[in-house]
Amino acid sequence: MDKQKRADSPTVDLHPWPLPVSTRMLNIAKAVIGAAMVLILIAQILPANLLGGMMNHFFTILLLLSWAGPARRMMRRYTSGGRNNQSPEDPKTEDA
Repeated sequence: MDKQKRADSPTVDLHPWPLPVSTRMLNIAKAVIGAAMVLILIAQILPANLLGGMMNHFFTILLLLSWAGPARRMMRRYTSGGRNNQSPEDPKTEDA
């Protein structure tokens, strides 16, 4: 009789809880936490007003560097004899 009771009883599936997290999600979480730690470290070392000033200087330098190429071509054109001279670097000064 014990065998019949055991055969009639439903089998129980045991699932681990909490469910395991995939390695991809663990890598993403590790990257997010690492980036947050780096940002917190930078915020602790450099005050916000200093960081803002550094970003202002950085973008100002980028702006000045973006003007360097056209300014160099213009200066080369004017020092080589005037406006009518064509620079090989400047495609906009072709004869029409």
